[in-house]
Amino acid sequence: MKTYFSRLHYNRASGIPDKFLLIFLLVASFFYSIAVCFRNFLYDKGFIKSEKLPAFVISIGNLTTGGTGKTPVTAKIASCLTEEFKKKTAVISRGYGGKLAIKNSNIISDGNKIFFDAQAAGDEPFWIAENSKKTVVITGRNRFKSGKYAIEKFDSEVLILDDGFQHRKLQRDLNIVLIDCDKVFGNNFLLPAGPLREPVSQIKRADKVVIVNKVPYLEGMKAKIDFLQRMFRDKYDKQPVVCEFIAGEIYDIMTGQPVEPGKKVAAFSGIARPESFFCLLEARQLNLVSKKVFADHYIYTRSDIEGIIQEARGLGADAIITTEKDSVKIRSYLEDIEIKIPVCALQLEANLDIKELIPSSVYNREPV
Repeated sequence: MKTYFSRLHYNRASGIPDKFLLIFLLVASFFYSIAVCFRNFLYDKGFIKSEKLPAFVISIGNLTTGGTGKTPVTAKIASCLTEEFKKKTAVISRGYGGKLAIKNSNIISDGNKIFFDAQAAGDEPFWIAENSKKTVVITGRNRFKSGKYAIEKFDSEVLILDDGFQHRKLQRDLNIVLIDCDKVFGNNFLLPAGPLREPVSQIKRADKVVIVNKVPYLEGMKAKIDFLQRMFRDKYDKQPVVCEFIAGEIYDIMTGQPVEPGKKVAAFSGIARPESFFCLLEARQLNLVSKKVFADHYIYTRSDIEGIIQEARGLGADAIITTEKDSVKIRSYLEDIEIKIPVCALQLEANLDIKELIPSSVYNREPV
């Protein structure tokens, strides 16, 4: 179902039934738009108050549903703040897809130890905890409560709200919005007819716009980025920062050691935009004998993994490759499954100039 709506939202479903469904969904989008705009009006005019915490709060979010690269960007910023600038940093996430009760503030990592696996914490908070070693990671529905807890328990100086653009209850000092340079805003309709969570005009609330290029080697990407930079500069008075995703080494999920996967590989993923992952593999001249797509935040079962391994071996694949976000959810199954084929993950890093994004005052900012 998610795959179908993604095709509809990004103009890849063009049959007659699709058009009739879109017309029906546009009616629902109209009412959704009224609710979103009214809510923003109440916040803008101060009828609903935002709450302030004694820390520098950075929100990282987007205008569309999923797939803009928030998780790698969040991890990159958190790692830079904790390791390079020695700031006590906490990432505050809702914990979507995890089994922990989000009515609580759950400590996923205290910056030294990770207390829950990916199934309990949610794949994104767990991945951030693994890739931002010295960063506190907390999940929970109430971001104010979780942020306050981070300050009181860990003396956090900087709070990063993962997927926080629409969460206006907590005041932020820096509002960062990510835009996928390839997908942009899809068909430009609001949910459920399109991918937009709120009107594009709300980009005015952003302090920084980051244009994310997940497949920088593809022809035409530079022209798209140039166009978007001009559009945001001329129409919204924003000077965007460009972030390119760099594919690193392919490594064995169980050992963490780099591997040469061979030429024939079976690939699978459960992320919002799986095509960018497959493109990165194909750019390495790998022959993808199968491309298996699961829903975003999919919770894998043992039988899923056994089926993937069996299918890959039947197709004569030299290795199985998935994303790092998916790898953290299947690691426990691989410990007691007879594999007989390397199961690997593709390392991905956000190439982003943090100093271009974060105000210099944050680096030398005294604790509040």
